[in-house]
Amino acid sequence: MHNNKNVALVDVLDKVLEKGAIVNGDMMIRMADVDLVYVGLRLFIASVSKARELSGETGVNYEKEPTPEDIAFMEKLQKEIRKAEENIPRLINADNPRETEQGLARLILAIVELIRKLMEKEAFRRVRGGTLGPVEIQKLGLSLKAVRKKMMEIQAIFGIKDEDLKLNLGPLGDLT
Repeated sequence: MHNNKNVALVDVLDKVLEKGAIVNGDMMIRMADVDLVYVGLRLFIASVSKARELSGETGVNYEKEPTPEDIAFMEKLQKEIRKAEENIPRLINADNPRETEQGLARLILAIVELIRKLMEKEAFRRVRGGTLGPVEIQKLGLSLKAVRKKMMEIQAIFGIKDEDLKLNLGPLGDLT
C-alpha cells in the first residue's frame, strides 16, 4: 500500500533524536574468500534532553546571572540579526548570480535549514522540559534567530525563496 502523505525529513530525524536510537552493525570485508577487515559499529544517537533523561541528570540553575561573556555574545548576535535585516532589502535588487552558484547555495541552505530546524525542535523540547535557565534560553533564542536571519540574507543574495529549499529526493518525496 502506497501512502501519499509527505513526512518532512526534519520531523523523522527529530523523532529519532527525541526517542533515541541504537545502531549495531558488523561488517566483514573479504577478498578472495579471505576475511581481511572486521568493522564493528555501536552507535547511540539521541538529543541532549533524551541523553540527560536516560542518565538521570536534571540540574539547571535558574538563578544564574548572565556573565559578561554571555552579555557580549548576545549583543554580538543582536548586531548580526540587525545587520542581516538591513542587508536583506538592499540585496533583493542585486543582479541574478549565475545558475550554478544559486544551485549550490540552494543545496547548502537546504541542509543548513534542516539542521536549524532540528536544533530548534530540540531547543523547544529543552525549554518545555525546564532543563534550560533563562540565560541559556535567551542565548539559544538569539542564536537560532541569527542563523535564520543570516539564511534569509543569503537567500536574498542568491534569489532563493523558502519554497526553493525543498529538495526532491525521488521516491522519498521532497526534503522539507
